[in-house]
Amino acid sequence: MKRICSLLLISGAVAFAQRIELGPLAFVPTGNGEWGLQIAAPRLLQPKPAQLEVFRREDDILSLAAAYRSVRRIGDTAIARAELPYGPGVVFRVEDRWSMEDSNLSVHRKVQVSGKAPGGFYSALVLSTAPDTGWHDLNYFAPAALYREPIGDAPSLAFREDCLAAPMLALSFKNGASVAVLDPTPRADTTYEDISAKVATVLLDDRLQFGTFGANAAANGGVEFGYWFPGSLPRLRRYHRIHDGFTQEYTLSFRFGSNEPFPALTRNTWRWAWQTLNPPVNHLDVELVRRTLLDHLADRVVTVEGRSAIPWIFQATTGNTWNRPDDMRAVMGFVGKNIEAADQLLREGDCDASGRGRRMRDLGLSIIESFIRQVPMSPPAGEGFDLLTGEATISLPPTSWRGNLKAGARLFLRAPSEDLTVLVGAYGREKSRGREHPEWLVWSRQFVEWLLPQQRADGSFPRAWSPGTSTVVEPSGSSSYNPVPLLVKLGYLEEATRAAQFVWENYGSKGYFVGGTMDNPDVIDKEAGMLSLEAFLALFEATHDRVWLARAEAAASYAETYLWIWNVPMPVDANDAELHWKKGVPTVGLQGIAARGGGGGGVDEYLDWSTPAYAKLYRYTNDPHYLDVARVLLHNTKAMLALPGRTYDLAGPGWQQENFNLGTRRGFGGHRGWLPWVSVNHLWSITGVEAFDPVLFRELQ
Repeated sequence: MKRICSLLLISGAVAFAQRIELGPLAFVPTGNGEWGLQIAAPRLLQPKPAQLEVFRREDDILSLAAAYRSVRRIGDTAIARAELPYGPGVVFRVEDRWSMEDSNLSVHRKVQVSGKAPGGFYSALVLSTAPDTGWHDLNYFAPAALYREPIGDAPSLAFREDCLAAPMLALSFKNGASVAVLDPTPRADTTYEDISAKVATVLLDDRLQFGTFGANAAANGGVEFGYWFPGSLPRLRRYHRIHDGFTQEYTLSFRFGSNEPFPALTRNTWRWAWQTLNPPVNHLDVELVRRTLLDHLADRVVTVEGRSAIPWIFQATTGNTWNRPDDMRAVMGFVGKNIEAADQLLREGDCDASGRGRRMRDLGLSIIESFIRQVPMSPPAGEGFDLLTGEATISLPPTSWRGNLKAGARLFLRAPSEDLTVLVGAYGREKSRGREHPEWLVWSRQFVEWLLPQQRADGSFPRAWSPGTSTVVEPSGSSSYNPVPLLVKLGYLEEATRAAQFVWENYGSKGYFVGGTMDNPDVIDKEAGMLSLEAFLALFEATHDRVWLARAEAAASYAETYLWIWNVPMPVDANDAELHWKKGVPTVGLQGIAARGGGGGGVDEYLDWSTPAYAKLYRYTNDPHYLDVARVLLHNTKAMLALPGRTYDLAGPGWQQENFNLGTRRGFGGHRGWLPWVSVNHLWSITGVEAFDPVLFRELQ
């Protein structure tokens, strides 16, 4: 009997038909002395945890998989090992160290290569749901890339982690259970060949240190999901070479949730990732930033035949206008923000009694006067005007590069709603100082009086019209959050409430927001969350109804998931002079733009504009997380802003390129242009917080 018992107990692990448990994880025997993995809630399994893909040729790719040959538990750690023979004299030895710390499950994987062979490999750690869970039974969350439902018909998804705001993928089950997998120590090293314009479809390079998160419908039912390293995609395969002594290592952490609807899943897993990655704040001299931006913005104002405004695009590297047919357009809202720019100049005029301040005040007043004179608002003739001709124009060219009104042109709800909200606020501030501008209020009311009869029974507004008419060309109500702050300011509380209620019931309650970015076709995006946050906050501040505060928190929790909270390095062998985002400049603070499901890695700094909103949420809720977000937005979003003594390769202090990429075009943007929103958003992150709470503003600096 003693001999039998000694055979059953091996190094603290129970052999034969018994399980080895480690928190939510169980190692289960699969026969022949081998072990697989199993998790109870949600039910997940993997009989062969050690998986590899071996690339030999484009038409010769081999999948290898093995169960653990041994499992040994020591305290809160279980050491599991497997071997995968491959070819003559080649063996892949896998060691997974599973551990529990503070109720968190993680695994550190090490793959050692013995022997040498042509080709390359990646290793994968993949779990599977129960066979009765189908692809469409789950919702998915990949920060800045995917929210809720997969895009497209193919039952698969894959995201390089450098294209994710946090290197993480989460799955949400119908019963409220959830699972998330995170890379807690991401490196993401890459090479110029990986990200160059002529991207190679297959690369074998040991320097590649990024992984891929993905999921797909399993052949025998269920959904497989997990991580593979390096980060191969179906059309962009990436591998490490097979050579003797090579070691591959990475760590993954897991979070399991219950009774967690999808909006709660995104909030909770995001905050878990934030705490794990602990994004560092790169403090700047905020007053230097403010003065530099204002001087630069004032110098961008152009006056032609009595019309003053800021053209919509300049070359950030030369300081010249873009030299294209529509480069003298000046518009409201979105990327043009002329009225908001004027407001910033007026604010500085109130703070600076010198000639500099008086000049800024004159410029701000001239911009507002020009817009009121050139752009009728009932119905809106356009979103702005052409400085050279005075003709009404729109933000986005319809079928040509000329922004003037042509067939197919559309005027979006967002542009006038956004800038007129600022104008009404400026009207009140000026009035409190004894300055009357009745024409500002009349112009703003003209737009609202044109708009309100078009509010539909469900509370929504159309997204876009043919300019100068009431003809709807985009009936979607997705962006009905846009006029809410303006309606609240002008006293139309009932209409504002109905519009915001529509947004919440149709989008926010489901965990995402739609239709913010005007140059995207009504998709899930960051700016929809930002603008919904403003709408809900406006209603909370007007009514003190905490229902709207809770909805503002939901919008804020969604919007911040587009914020990069880890540093993605530039290609190690790239020429820094060619890169748009320079080597060594932290990427914490950049944000994804739209969630098209492809994880393209396109980023900008637009969320900077929401810094005051997160500061408000901190004051209204006492949740310190919102203060952390506000601090990152105030400082980190200006990492590539040219400042005195730090101008990079830009034209001088105050310039910044509009967009960049952290994916397969890492370090490069779509163009090297500056648009007014860049400086306006940076400035509002400063002036908006200061106006709301000067004490909190000093705390954030």
